[in-house]
Amino acid sequence: MYSAYINSIGKFLPGNPVSNDQMEDYLGKVGGRPSKVKNRILKSNGIQQRHYALDSQQNTTYLNSQMAAYAVRDALSQIDLEPAAIDLLACGTSWPDLLVPGFASMVHGELPEFSPLETLSSQGVCCAGVAALKYATSQVQLGTKRAAFAVASELASRLFKHTNFEAEEAIKSGQPLSFDTEFLRWMLSDGAGAVLIQNHPNATGISLKIEWIELISHANAYPVCMYAGVEDATAKKSWMDYPSYVAAATAGAINLRQNIRLLDKVIKLGVEGWLKLIELGRVRPEDIDWLLCHYSSHFFRGQIVELLEKAGCMIPEEKWFTNLYTRGNTGCASIYLMLEELFHSGKLQAGQKIFCFVPESGRFTTAYMMLSVVDASSGVGVAPVTSQAASTALFAGGKGESDMSANFSETTPLESIKLGNEESPQAYLLRELAQVWLGFERQIRSVPVVRKLHRGEFTIEDYKALLRNLRPQVVEGARWIARAASNMIDFRLRSTFIGHAQDEHRDYQMLERNYVSVGGALDEIVNAEKNIGSEALSAFIFHQASRDNPVDLIGSMFIIEGLGNQLAGQWAVQIKQTLGLRDEQVSFLAYHGTNDELHIGKLEALINAEWMTEEIARRIVKTAQVTARLYLLQLEEIR
Repeated sequence: MYSAYINSIGKFLPGNPVSNDQMEDYLGKVGGRPSKVKNRILKSNGIQQRHYALDSQQNTTYLNSQMAAYAVRDALSQIDLEPAAIDLLACGTSWPDLLVPGFASMVHGELPEFSPLETLSSQGVCCAGVAALKYATSQVQLGTKRAAFAVASELASRLFKHTNFEAEEAIKSGQPLSFDTEFLRWMLSDGAGAVLIQNHPNATGISLKIEWIELISHANAYPVCMYAGVEDATAKKSWMDYPSYVAAATAGAINLRQNIRLLDKVIKLGVEGWLKLIELGRVRPEDIDWLLCHYSSHFFRGQIVELLEKAGCMIPEEKWFTNLYTRGNTGCASIYLMLEELFHSGKLQAGQKIFCFVPESGRFTTAYMMLSVVDASSGVGVAPVTSQAASTALFAGGKGESDMSANFSETTPLESIKLGNEESPQAYLLRELAQVWLGFERQIRSVPVVRKLHRGEFTIEDYKALLRNLRPQVVEGARWIARAASNMIDFRLRSTFIGHAQDEHRDYQMLERNYVSVGGALDEIVNAEKNIGSEALSAFIFHQASRDNPVDLIGSMFIIEGLGNQLAGQWAVQIKQTLGLRDEQVSFLAYHGTNDELHIGKLEALINAEWMTEEIARRIVKTAQVTARLYLLQLEEIR
């Protein structure tokens, strides 16, 4: 295999920069009225200017394919290479000019100076450009192609012209746009980037060696977040299923929408991937010189920083590079435009490492990319052309590596825990527990009964079955905690466990009252047989609690209390809304959504205790892993 190098990067930004005050001059005012939410959204995203391929009369000035071709020509103008030498063109976009043929074919058609070549079209959202780049890179590494272009281009502005929204029946009736629909009007803009990939570095100047690229889809565990082609993401029909295209437009099915209530989840998916990369030795935060993170709004930068700090894998913010504020959010072209500006900034030095992170909210995809700066003229950073171990798939081999998607809540159970020494057993434990939790939380979403809840298919019988199957674990919680306390060596730890047992011992009564309030019989839930998962979970935890100094049960508490803190409250709200219940009928789940936060807070003292060693930390992690798997089995067995 060959190495692959980015030897030139081009861009195309249509027109002059458009300020925040000018945006409605280009997009128009829906219903002739200025937006009531524009300024609030712009204040949150921090973008000061962007580019539109529209004029002030809402006429398109460039096609998407034309912008992509201009970016290719810009990259070619910087290097001594004939267009006929290009043998692959891979293009990504979210919304091409035509439904068919493929976007890459249309871009190729805008480049008559090119020869006949292989094309590939990648359609998605923010990761579509990385997908095109990965394909082009792999072909160069395999030796089947010698010079390939990867291109990403977005023309979002024409989707947000006021006339498109005025076709909706709701707008005709004088109602304002929904926030989910209007949100993207003030977020997205236009632009294109193109990178030239060859199997050798530039003879002079710098190149970027592509160490590896990974894309991970989490669509199996998440609903649609950013979409077009249906008026509601939960609907079971496409825009093509309407009696006419006019009817689809009138229903608003063709407009691009964003479910903003799901956006924080894609950020936390990125943290799980980040932790996995560190665990596998693919990323060492201290070795990264530049972080290029495609966050769509300044609002999310703070969330990313906080989560990375909590997980102990932060890259100092002075190493972050972004041009979101001056070039806007150009979707899948954003990472290309960041690389282009950094590549030509004069700031890169041979031997530096660039880590790129691209989260996509469409249906939750995450992309990662590692680049090294090389200078062939000096020999710095240039390795012999050999087989690349670095191109091995991120999740090949090892335990649970393919298990990357997650269902994240507002926070994680680790949110309040502060790290001491980053090389300490506490830091190791925090990182490992974070991974256990994120995988556990994601897997829960695929459990049949939980999946029904998220799909709005949950019934009273499902709720009763959930309560019946949770009761044994709730009844026995105080018992195993008390048994564990009696076997503890450390007096303070014993006291903490005893206090926790006192908090837990009457919770099952609240659960029983909820069951009876929705039509269940008390003797039915009291005498219900344990399911297989409940039997296994109980047997494991009581076995651990009976051992000498069972400090590893901190791992079990972490999982069980974390579920109460992170998920139970959400389930209570969803069950109440879906089934039309009263607060007192979902009080058990709601109570744990609030009260278990106090229990989680006690973990900080335990994790930072002076008796914590690496051996104890590993035991806690193993017990957390087993508890998580058996708890899932308990939920999977609910019928």
